[in-house]
Parts: sequence; structure tokens; C-alpha cells
Amino acid sequence: MSTSTALVARPAVVLRALAQQAPVFLAVVAPPAVVAVITGQGALAWSLAGQIVGLLAMTLYHRNATFPADLRQIEALATFALVFLIASLIVVPPFVVLGMPAWDALFEAVSGITSTGLSLAGDTDGWPVVGHLLRAWIQWCGGFAIAFAGLAIFSGSTGATLAMGDTSFSTRDKGSSLRLQAQRVLVAYAGLSVVAVLACLAVIPGWWEAICVALAAVSTGGFSPRADSLASYSLPAQGVVMAICVLAAVSLLVYVQIPRDGLRGALRNSHTRAALGLMLGATALFVAIDLGVNRASPDELYRGALNFLSAFSTAGFSTSEVSSHVALLPLILVAMFIGGDVGSTGGGIKVGRLVLLVQVVRLSFARVAVPRSAVTYLRDNGNRVAADHLIAVATLVALYLTSLLVGWIIFLVSDAAPLAALFEVTSALSTVGLSQGLTGPDMALHLKLTLGVLMLLGRLEFIALIILLMPNTWVKRR
Repeated sequence: MSTSTALVARPAVVLRALAQQAPVFLAVVAPPAVVAVITGQGALAWSLAGQIVGLLAMTLYHRNATFPADLRQIEALATFALVFLIASLIVVPPFVVLGMPAWDALFEAVSGITSTGLSLAGDTDGWPVVGHLLRAWIQWCGGFAIAFAGLAIFSGSTGATLAMGDTSFSTRDKGSSLRLQAQRVLVAYAGLSVVAVLACLAVIPGWWEAICVALAAVSTGGFSPRADSLASYSLPAQGVVMAICVLAAVSLLVYVQIPRDGLRGALRNSHTRAALGLMLGATALFVAIDLGVNRASPDELYRGALNFLSAFSTAGFSTSEVSSHVALLPLILVAMFIGGDVGSTGGGIKVGRLVLLVQVVRLSFARVAVPRSAVTYLRDNGNRVAADHLIAVATLVALYLTSLLVGWIIFLVSDAAPLAALFEVTSALSTVGLSQGLTGPDMALHLKLTLGVLMLLGRLEFIALIILLMPNTWVKRR
């Protein structure tokens, strides 16, 4: 494409688009502030007061404004990335009030908004209830609510819907527009969250702990009120939490389609069976290897299986120390690399994209055995795959692997252990949150920044953040 014909982002239009997102940002900071007031945590409430006042003023000022109808795709992507960056910045002050240094507070905020779960917080046992609820809430918002609340209030801008919608869905619900689909998925997300809260209330002691764990689980976030994650909860509680994570790691569009198309129809038009089959099959393999190599007891096998499911769903909870055994660690790494399905709250390259790449390989072999005159097409769930979609998938995988390699090299030149470094980088890039012990308050600042950037790249699926930071996005080259 000639650079003379390339469109650049117009800062004024992007700012107008961002102004329309003020209610979304308000939804991130207002509930924790209300809880802080109710529980008598004045300092935490004041740390969010300025943001709330500013966002309320912006919401009122723009209440009758129309969204830019001519929003370009490049502007939509830049706006999408800025939504996550701004949402991270506005929740930094309360983490500072909780005693975290500024850079660590920023890391914690990014980890929460990207629903990752890697943490630099030290002694969280001494935090007030609202501190834990804050972390769980921003993970819940980052899981899906931010992206789709932002999309739902866009007023029919083609560029915005295409750019932001393709970030989270590989297929469209043909019975509705993308904007309406986004609203329905949000309802499904909220419904699943209610079910998760009720389930956790039944098995986890303490109402606020149950709510925190439920919100983190349904967003596959992984922040836990307890320093040992899920280890000190009962075995049934651990199983319930992980079941919620698995349900959130399949496409939420399935929950929208079930009432209309039935369970069989919804499964036929999605990769849910592939996602669940991969998770369960890989978990069974993990348990078999764990039993053969470590001679693990039934309790240890159970906890190990839950840890593996946590990695595959990219939830990031842990029920015991994550195995670093040379026979098990590669399987965990592969699970984190794949992640949940497209349209889920999970990270990774996504199961749907893996299925598509497998179909490409199968088609390549099939074409060897047919006459040259034969016409063959790449199909996914019976639908013909457009070349643009295949290019997008290949680009995402290439950017994932490139980011993984760069992040790993940064850790290696900083004298980190190779396998542990690869684990940490993969965990951040796939927004998992599990750790081999490298992530902590004492980590070097450049490594904290590296993991923070990887978390944003993984959650934004690369293109949006790269577009935002490219000079060509804002200034046309002559």
C-alpha cells in the first residue's frame, strides 16, 4: 500500500471517541470507591474521588454528543488500546495508598485490567476488604466488560465495529449486528458472574472472599484474597472455582446462542467442543505423567490437575506450587500458549485459531492427493474461511512468537534461569498469572516493565497497542 494513500489517525477524533467512554471508566472506579466509603476506608475513597469527579463531568458534558460516525479503523484500534491504558492509570492511586511503590502499583493495575493476575503486592493479608475487592473488580471489568461496554455505546461506526469486534470474535452471530451481539455477550458475562458468585458463596467462607474469587474466576484473572491463592481453601472449593474458570474459557457467544439454537446448534457453530476436549484430554495426559514421574498421591494429582486447568484456561489460580518438573513444565507452557477460546475471557492464541491452523495443515496435505484442476477451500465449522481472516490469524501468531522471543531474551540477558524466564514471559503474554517465582517486588524495574508491556500486548492482541505506538499512525509519511 502506498504511504501517500494511507489514512492516519486524527487525534481530535480519537479524543472524541475516548470522551464517549467516560461511563465505562466510571464503572471501573465508582464501585470500589463506594465500598471504600461504606467500610470507612477514607484514604482509598479519596484516591478515587478525583477520577470520579472528572469522569462525571465528562459524562455530563458529552451526554448529548454523537459518536464520530466516520471513525477510521486505525482510530478505532488506537481508541481500543487507549481504553485499557487509561483504565489502568486511573486505578493506580489506590494501590499506592495500599502501600505499593508507584511502579509496582502501575504493574498491579495493568495486571488487573488485563485480567492476568501476576502480582507485585507483598503482604496482601493486611489489606482491607476493599483492597481485595478493588483487584477483583478491575479484573472483572478487564475480562470483557471494558472492551464490550465500549463497543456497545459506539453508534454504528463501521470502522469501530469491525476493528474492535474482530479482536474478540472469529465468527459473527448472523442473527444480530455486532453492536447488539456485544450487548448480549455482556448480559451473558453478567449472568455467568452471578452464577459464579452464588457457587462461591456456597463453598468459600466469608462473603467478600467468595465475591472476590468469583469475579476473578469468571474473568480468568487469578487474583486471590489469600497469599497462597486457592491452596488453603477446601478441595471442593478449589474444584468449583476451576469449573467456573473453564466455563469462562469457552466462547461467551455460546451462552447467547443456546437459548435460540439449542445446545447442539450452539456447539455446532463454535469451537467449544474442541476447547473442552483439548482441556480435558491434556489434563488427563498431565495427570498420567504426574502419576508416572512423581508417584503423586490422589490429593496431589487433584491439585496438579487443577493447576494445569488453571494454566490452560489462563485463570492463574494455583492450588499448590506449580510443578517445575522437566516432564510437566513443557506441557504447562503449551497449555498457556494455546489458552481459552476466541470470544472467551481467556488469553493465549486461542483454541479457535489453533483449530484453523490445523485445518490449514490438513488442507495442504489434501491438495497433494487431488488433481491440480480440483478446487479446494479452507473451511472452519463448515464455513469458508476468508483470506483476510487467515492472514489476521497468521499475523497474530507471528506477533505472539516474536514478542515471546524478545521478552525471553530480555530475561535471559538479565541472568534469569532459562525455563523459569520462559514460563514467566509466557504467563504474562497469555495473561495467565502463574509464576515460577521470578515475579515479585524485588524484580528489576526493566523486567517489571517488560512483563507489563507483554500483558498489554496479550490482552489487546498485539495490533491495537502496536498501532497506537507507531509514529505512522499519527503522522503521514511523505
